[in-house]
Amino acid sequence: MQHLKLTVSEFNAIFADIVHHQLQLNQLCISGEITQINTFKNTHMYLSISHNDSHLPVAVYNYKKKDIPLLKKGDQCEVFGQCTYLKNKGQLMFSAVRITPTGSGKKTETFAARIAAFKSDGLLNKKTPQQLPTRVARVAIITAKDSAAYHDISSILQKNPHPFEPIIVPATVQGFDAPGSLIQALAIAESLAPDVICISRGGGAQHDFDCFFDTELATAICNSPAPVIAGIGHDINTTLSCLCANAHFETPTAMIQWLCSHSIAPIVAAEDALNSIYHRLIQQVDELKHNLSNAQQLATNAIDHALNAHSQKLTTLTATAIALNPLNKLSNGFAYCQDENKKPLTTIDQMKKNATIYLTLKNGKAEATITNVNQGSLNRN
Repeated sequence: MQHLKLTVSEFNAIFADIVHHQLQLNQLCISGEITQINTFKNTHMYLSISHNDSHLPVAVYNYKKKDIPLLKKGDQCEVFGQCTYLKNKGQLMFSAVRITPTGSGKKTETFAARIAAFKSDGLLNKKTPQQLPTRVARVAIITAKDSAAYHDISSILQKNPHPFEPIIVPATVQGFDAPGSLIQALAIAESLAPDVICISRGGGAQHDFDCFFDTELATAICNSPAPVIAGIGHDINTTLSCLCANAHFETPTAMIQWLCSHSIAPIVAAEDALNSIYHRLIQQVDELKHNLSNAQQLATNAIDHALNAHSQKLTTLTATAIALNPLNKLSNGFAYCQDENKKPLTTIDQMKKNATIYLTLKNGKAEATITNVNQGSLNRN
């Protein structure tokens, strides 16, 4: 078979010609439900309209110059305009010039009815934020492998301290197969005995989140033995699965940032408590040192006072002893007598004629021989 070789530019030019001229798709009225609505720089409006599982992007250029009524997500409407093929982007776009609301969309009513039924059955209150553990050591993260949410979560985990081990459980997070894939991933995550299970996906068109309104998936989340938190889409994408989780967050980034802060909080609190104890001990040690220094000073003063008192007393006793020392009387003309054995002579009876005695005077000693002993004369004196 011979293949026709074309460049991208050639193919887009041919397809644009088919859309613009041959198919004559320039006067169309397409009905559907608004599943997403955004404005760009307050000038252009971009919609997604859906019917069953089919979706069509719609652009309303310079919408303020057109008679466009107030629209909201979930409105059923008829969109009037033409199909255009953007050759540079290779993208089919429906350009609208008029939009007429025709009622409430079936999908919006269906999803609202599911939320109401779960609320009536008490399933939306089955899991609460109070059930989330303070100690988190293992976390199972259900998301699409290599998706924007996966990379955002990985980046946050690299930049923020956290005590838990993250385990990625890959799953399909949009399309027909997504509910079954997510339910299977939830069962795998539960088998890992995690402290917390995270379910996440990044932003996208509103219909990309239809799988998270699946009742079987929502029921599985309600019945999960592990706490579940969700970070799905943006702040406008609150799904039934979000409402069934213990807690849900605006984005995957917000979800994982909260989990990092929540899990590290007990450790930070423990460190703060230890630091507080440490500073109190340092303060107590400083107070003990101060008290010890004061006690030491008081003891030193008491010892010095006692030594001074004893020194003064010793000086007084020394002076008294010196004053009472008989040798000091020698300066008054007295002499200290000893016999040959150096024993003191205190009475005349101890002296014998021709005996040798030793005399101690103020400025020296002398040896003498007794030539006469007159006891009577001395006794009389």
